[in-house]
Amino acid sequence: AGLHAAMSAAALVPLVGLAPLLLPLLGPPLLLWCFAHFAMGVSLRYLIRCFYLELLLRFRRSRAAAEDASVAGSRYVAPALSEAQKQQPTLRGVNVPSQADYCAKGQTIPPTKRSSTLYPKEQPPVGEELPYDLTSPARRHSGFMHFGRAPKESAVEGPEEDEAWLHRVRCLREGAEVHRQVRQHVQQKVRPGMELRQIVEMVENASSALVGFDPKHPLKRSFAFPTGLSLNEVAAHDTVNPGDAPRWLLPTDLAKLDFGVQVEGHILDCAFSFSFSPLHDELMQAVKDATNEGIRHAGPDALVAEVGLLIQEVMESAEVHRPDGKVLPIYAIKNLTGHSIAPYRTSNERTGRLPRIHAGKSLPSCHFGGSVRMLAGELWAVETFGSAGGVGFVCSAGPTSHFMRGSTEPPSTMQSRILSSNAKAMLDLIDRRFSTLAFCPRWVVQEAARSKPSFFRSTGGARDAQQWWSSPLEELCNVGLVTKYSPLADVQGCHTAQYEHTVLLRGSGKEVLTRGTDF
Repeated sequence: AGLHAAMSAAALVPLVGLAPLLLPLLGPPLLLWCFAHFAMGVSLRYLIRCFYLELLLRFRRSRAAAEDASVAGSRYVAPALSEAQKQQPTLRGVNVPSQADYCAKGQTIPPTKRSSTLYPKEQPPVGEELPYDLTSPARRHSGFMHFGRAPKESAVEGPEEDEAWLHRVRCLREGAEVHRQVRQHVQQKVRPGMELRQIVEMVENASSALVGFDPKHPLKRSFAFPTGLSLNEVAAHDTVNPGDAPRWLLPTDLAKLDFGVQVEGHILDCAFSFSFSPLHDELMQAVKDATNEGIRHAGPDALVAEVGLLIQEVMESAEVHRPDGKVLPIYAIKNLTGHSIAPYRTSNERTGRLPRIHAGKSLPSCHFGGSVRMLAGELWAVETFGSAGGVGFVCSAGPTSHFMRGSTEPPSTMQSRILSSNAKAMLDLIDRRFSTLAFCPRWVVQEAARSKPSFFRSTGGARDAQQWWSSPLEELCNVGLVTKYSPLADVQGCHTAQYEHTVLLRGSGKEVLTRGTDF
């Protein structure tokens, strides 16, 4: 035994001598792995992949820069469409309900009746109820260096269904019904050649009427975030700003309509893609299937990273076949994710929870590592994005239209000294009207026209046609009181699609709250 130990010690001597040579080589990768795994909660492979895709995206954007001006410029000219094209009834990507089916429960066209008046005894329609898949691969993990806890029975039991829980469920179901009625109305009315502002205002006017928005109590029932209407390579966070040149919906566009409502602080988030061209059918179907795959595997104790891997496998198994014979692979967009959603109390107290559309957990459309699990009682936006002709990654592109306050804490002494009186007045307007809900400049203009703060009265002129809001809002962003969220786009000329549902993980099963006959 002593001889064996001596031989083993002798064998380690060369390795000890190599340590000064190996440390400079192995040290940086080890530090990078520790940073990715422990600081960011993702795998090193995912981090490197995103870095590579961002470089590739910027390279391909630079090559396409010469074409950008001519392609983008055509959108600011009203398309010359025949009457037949304008009245084209075939909206692709969703199952459009007939007017008879839409009005069967008593709603009007356009919708004007508050949705809660259309069902008896304050019991909104139940969403799609599904059992948990206990055999899902997402519920187990055999990967190397996994630090997540083992599944526990307590994670499956869920919260106690007391009166507070039942009230939450009622609010969520009411918001889901509002979303269904609004989007199905838009699906019936949207046509090629419409100005994007018309579509966005159609969504917001219907949402306000159906949810029961009250300007005197704006945080009780309202929009949850700006209406996103993103076209083609733009995947998310695009909408119309005041003073923007008109933009038009073309017959070949692939559009993503993403909007949400909140009822007493309980947020519903849902999105779909649509087009008038059969060129985009395969991409939309692949992304829709991927979203449904994520919903199928969602459940208590499911590893979020494993659900993302299953989503990616479904989406990237499909292809897009062009009429010219080209076959385009479909890539899951790696840096756009679904997310958990947290409720909030519509209270002015500092101790009250604030609205959080992104509540801390993310659900990517790929395997990104980490040991985060879904838990019973959580509310999830299962959201997937796919790209055909791009790289499967997005970066900022175009002027910003989405903004949000991280908290309602007042500005510090130094921030107050920097801010102009107009910026302080706008901050007060934002806190009063939006709190920490996301907002857009159009809503700031609308609220200013209603409440007429001092900075609005001093601007003068045709206020809706001017970007008077830009300077004070930029001040707030520069000092860190407001965060801007720019439009996110893949390579110029590619196409992206998105589908999303809000899913509640109950103790007895999951409920796809926003499911409808359309998708």
